[in-house]
Amino acid sequence: MKTMLLYLFESTLSVIVLYAIYWFLMRRDTFFRLNRFYMLGMVLFSMLIPLLPLNLLSTATPASFVVFLQPVLITPDKVQLTVMEHLQWFEIASVVYFTGVFIFLMRFAFQIVRLGLITRRFGVANLHGERVVSVDRGYAPFSFFNLVFINQDAVPAGSLGAILEHERVHMRQLHSLDMVLFELASIFQWFNPVIWMAGRELKSIHEYLADEGVLQNGISRPQYQQMILDETMGIRVNSLTNNFNVSLLKKRIAMMTKSKSGKWAQSKVLVALPVLLVLLFILTARSYSNADPIQLNDNTSYSPAQVVSGPVASPQDKPKKESQVKYVSPVNGKEVFTVVEKQPSFPGGQEGYTKFLINNIKYPEEAMKKNVTGTVYVSFIVEADGSVTTVRVLRGIGSGCDDEALRVVSMMPKWNPGEEKGKKVAVQYNLPIKFALDCKEKEKAKQ
Repeated sequence: MKTMLLYLFESTLSVIVLYAIYWFLMRRDTFFRLNRFYMLGMVLFSMLIPLLPLNLLSTATPASFVVFLQPVLITPDKVQLTVMEHLQWFEIASVVYFTGVFIFLMRFAFQIVRLGLITRRFGVANLHGERVVSVDRGYAPFSFFNLVFINQDAVPAGSLGAILEHERVHMRQLHSLDMVLFELASIFQWFNPVIWMAGRELKSIHEYLADEGVLQNGISRPQYQQMILDETMGIRVNSLTNNFNVSLLKKRIAMMTKSKSGKWAQSKVLVALPVLLVLLFILTARSYSNADPIQLNDNTSYSPAQVVSGPVASPQDKPKKESQVKYVSPVNGKEVFTVVEKQPSFPGGQEGYTKFLINNIKYPEEAMKKNVTGTVYVSFIVEADGSVTTVRVLRGIGSGCDDEALRVVSMMPKWNPGEEKGKKVAVQYNLPIKFALDCKEKEKAKQ
C-alpha cells in the first residue's frame, strides 16, 4: 500500500505541476493541436513515469544490503511491532481509495453500456457518408469514435451538413480516444480535482478543433456562429461523448473571432521541458533520499537504498537481482548472506514471531527508574540449520535494555533456514527494539 500511495502522490504531483503550466501560459492561445497533444502527454507522463524503474542518480550499486526486521516497540504494558501502529491507517486509506476506484470504474462501464443500448435501440444507418444513430429524444448531437448520434427532427433547417462536418472532425482526430484515456486517468485519480479540470479543458480544445475544421471546410463564420446560437442545447448523454453543443458557447465563439496567436507563442511549451526534467529528477531520486543513513557502533553506515525490510519476509517479495548478497563474517570467517532467494522464516510465521516477543521480552526496571528510552539495534545470524547465533548489539542505550535485547534474541527457537539455489545458507538479520515510556509511566518511575 505504501508503494501505491507513493505512486499516487507522484502521478498527482506531475498532473498538478504540468497542468499549471498549461493553465497560466497556454490555454489562451489558438494553437489547439499543440495544446491537445500537451494535455495528452501530460497524462501519459504522469501515469507512466512513476512506474518506470529509472535510477538516474545511481552511479554505483550499494556495496551491501542489510535486512532490518520490523521494529519492535517495548513499553511496560505491551509489546508490539511498530508497523502495526500504522496498519489501521493504511487499511482505511486502502479501502477508501479502492472504493472510489470501484465507483468510478462502474460509472465508466455504465456509460459504455448506455451508449451500446442507445445504438442497439435505434440502429445505425448511413447518412451523408457517416454512420449515424438517429435518436428520437432531445439529445444534443454528439459522436463517439465512428458513430454520430443525432435527432434529425430537432436540427434547424440547413444545419445538418455543418453538424455532421463538426462531428467528422471529432472522429477523424480520434477525440473519443482522448476522452477514454482521460476517463481512465480520472478513475485512478478520482480524488484529484485537477485531473477533472484537465478533462473538461480537453473537451473545450476538442470543440475548438472541430469548429476550426468546419470553418476551414468552407462554411462562413457568421452562418456557423448563428447556427450554434440557434441550436437547442439538448441533453448530454455522458462525459465520454463529443457533444456538438457543450456549455461553452461563449468561449467557442470568442475563439473563432480571436486573432491567431503568433508563432512565438508556441515556444511557451518549452517551459515544460525543464519542469519535466525536474520532475524526472525527483521521481527517480526518491529511493535515495527518503531517510537519513543509520550509523551503528561499528562505524557502518546503512543508507535507505541498502535497507531491505521484512520480519519474516516472503521470498517472493524479493527482486531476483537482489539475491546472493553475501559477506564473510568477521566473527567466525564463514560465508553469510543478507538477501537470498528464500529468506528465513520464524516458526509460526508473523503470529508466532509476535507471540514469542510478547511472552519473553520485558522493559528493564533500571531503565524505567532512569527514564531511559531509545532503540537497541541487535544483529544475529540464522544458521543453515535454523539456529540463532552471533547475537550482538550494534547500537545500544544501556540501563539493562541492551542485555534484555540480547537475552531475548539469544533464546529464539530455531528458524526455518534461508535457501540460495536450493542450498540452506546462513543469513544475517538486524532487529531494532524500541524501548518507550509514556508520560504516566515516567511519573510512576519517578515516584
